[in-house]
Amino acid sequence: MLRTRRKLRTATYALAGTVAAAASLAAGPARAAEPLPSHWCYVNGVEARPGQVVRGTSGNDTILCENDVENAIIYGGAGNDNIRVKGILVDSQVLGGEGDDTLQVNNLYPRNGNSSVRGGAGDDTIITALVVGTAAHGATVYGDHGNDNITTGSVLGEPGEYQRGGGQVFGNDGRDLIRTGNIDLGGRVLGGSENDIIEPKSVGAESAGVVQGGPGDDKVRGQNDTVLTIGPGYAQVDGGLGANACKLKHFSTGDRVRSSVANCRLTGAAPAPASPVTPATPAKPAAPATTSPH
Repeated sequence: MLRTRRKLRTATYALAGTVAAAASLAAGPARAAEPLPSHWCYVNGVEARPGQVVRGTSGNDTILCENDVENAIIYGGAGNDNIRVKGILVDSQVLGGEGDDTLQVNNLYPRNGNSSVRGGAGDDTIITALVVGTAAHGATVYGDHGNDNITTGSVLGEPGEYQRGGGQVFGNDGRDLIRTGNIDLGGRVLGGSENDIIEPKSVGAESAGVVQGGPGDDKVRGQNDTVLTIGPGYAQVDGGLGANACKLKHFSTGDRVRSSVANCRLTGAAPAPASPVTPATPAKPAAPATTSPH
């Protein structure tokens, strides 16, 4: 009797396992769980609670994140906030909110989603290292409303659908000063409205990069008001609407130029060397005429 019960129990477990396996195959492969937010941040000296959002107060806040921030939002809110992320911004956002904010983050890394920094309303200071995205996942810096001072490392990537992918920097509304490293591999920098100053280290040095001033009287030049060299790749500089001034020169000359400049008056660039002129050979004096004897 005992042996019969054991056989029946074993058959029951086997049948249950077969049913479970069949159900698993019918349901398809299991999906990976959504990654949990990860951060180690302090708000005004107090450790932030675990969760998807690290939120400031309605006043002036200091938010400090000691390591990488992943799948989380750091939001300053109202007031003049100081937000610093010492690690990498992985699929996360830093939002200054209203007020004159200072936002400082390390590299923007969009691994499975997008990574971005937004100043919000106010005259903001934004400092980031690399802004590198892909066609699927973008890394983006926005000044938003106000006269912003934006400094980034290289802006790299490839344009995605509707030009929203890759590494991009937007000044948006206001008179913005934008300084970047190399703009290449599909990276884009757009000044936005009003009179902006854009100072990249280079544009399209290896592949392709885009600078657009937008509406307003914009200036595009090298860092610290030097002459910007664009190319030898497919660099595009477009001042947009307004009386724009470009202090730049093409890396290549002659038929090898692939870079282009539009809607921008060139100033301060070294003129192309003039072709040497061969001096004319002085004419030989004519021989004296001889008189034939009669």
